[in-house]
Amino acid sequence: MGNFGKIVLFMKTLVLKNRKEFFVFPSLPFNFDGTFHKPSHFPDKLDDWESGKYWQAIRIGKRVFGLKIENKCETQEPKIKVSVFYDKNISARELEKIKQEIIWRFDLNADLKEFNKLAKSDKRFYPIFKKWLGMRNSSAHNLYELLIVAVLLQNATVRRTVQMMNALLDNYGTKFKFDGKDIFAIWLPEKLTDVSEQKLRDLKIGYRAKFIKRLSQDFAEGKIDELKLRTLDEDGAKKELMKLYGVGPETARILLFEVCHQYNTFDHIAPWQQKIYSRLFYKKPLVPANKIRDDIKKRYGKYSMLAVHYIWEDIFWRRKNEKIDWLEKEIRL
Repeated sequence: MGNFGKIVLFMKTLVLKNRKEFFVFPSLPFNFDGTFHKPSHFPDKLDDWESGKYWQAIRIGKRVFGLKIENKCETQEPKIKVSVFYDKNISARELEKIKQEIIWRFDLNADLKEFNKLAKSDKRFYPIFKKWLGMRNSSAHNLYELLIVAVLLQNATVRRTVQMMNALLDNYGTKFKFDGKDIFAIWLPEKLTDVSEQKLRDLKIGYRAKFIKRLSQDFAEGKIDELKLRTLDEDGAKKELMKLYGVGPETARILLFEVCHQYNTFDHIAPWQQKIYSRLFYKKPLVPANKIRDDIKKRYGKYSMLAVHYIWEDIFWRRKNEKIDWLEKEIRL
């Protein structure tokens, strides 16, 4: 990675030694690994995963906690164990907020009965839907954090996105150690209030410095209410999101799906996604984006984005064990 945006020389690691535990019981059916690990996401220092176990840091208010989430399904009933790591103390109210945030972010109360019934009627892709039965669309991040990720993904190869995120985390993130893991947390928006746009540009993130600076200012001033956003319908939520600086159709689509769990958001297809969808659905190098969109929406209706998510993630899970030449050409990691 060379010296890409490398300014920071030393970062203090905060050790979280105290631990509290609770259990969550996701709705049936449930797929732990498919929910808590998304191999299509670019590799970062914000979480870690191995089969049946997942680690991340989570912000509740101004505080950061470490999370270890484990699959504890003993029978057919889904059950996950959450270990919360912290310094000093933790209140019952904070624990409950963490629990509810995990349930929301990972869509653990989702009712997928109708979607699973629809999936059974798809002879071509049903083997994939069956393999990942109970997988949820999920986001480990809050709205601000996911916006930072989305901005870094704009007009960049995956390799460049990784470089930019690492440069920002090394300079403005916080590093935590818990359960033997080193995990980073994205900074609070207030931390960038007094940071100049030029200082961000010095990390070689280009025009994105302006977007990150403006978004951080809006969040620091409390102009966005994420909890309210979650309660809005698709049109209402999209209107609010599009008011944010730098949020276009593709970013809004990502946020509607991952933050708001809106399953019918297959309205915009980025050029690089178009190439992958063409291969997945038509086995051709390039199919018009409008045809892809119309075919998918006709087939899967209000579950269009969720259906695509299953098929999309499946190819990236395959990539973990086999080389797929055409896919490597598109993602360039």
